[in-house]
Amino acid sequence: MGSVILIKKEHEAIERELVELETIMEEENINFPNLIHVFNKLHSIWDSHEEREEKLFNTFRTERLDFPVDEMLFAHRELKGHRTVIANSINSGSEFNIKTALGTNGRMMINKLREHIKKEEDYFGKI
Repeated sequence: MGSVILIKKEHEAIERELVELETIMEEENINFPNLIHVFNKLHSIWDSHEEREEKLFNTFRTERLDFPVDEMLFAHRELKGHRTVIANSINSGSEFNIKTALGTNGRMMINKLREHIKKEEDYFGKI
């Protein structure tokens, strides 16, 4: 399945951006240009990746493969909520809002996204 291989490569690219985001979050002072760059890159990869996944998941559903399509699609919507909060904080220009959003929604988004990717890859290994 070529689509699964591509999705796994995109997972690796997403993980690299998550590591970069964590590095930014750990700094005492936010490097705004780097944050914007990393967040925009993550956003770009994520959008095309999610679209590709949703098409693949629907194929899994049509072929009646043992894959939790609804659970994965729900997780996509939940993760987008965290991403939106972070984007809004960046757009506010308020360092306080950005640090707060990164400290809460950023951490939750990173943890949930990693867990989501692991679940997907575990299922990919079974089909």
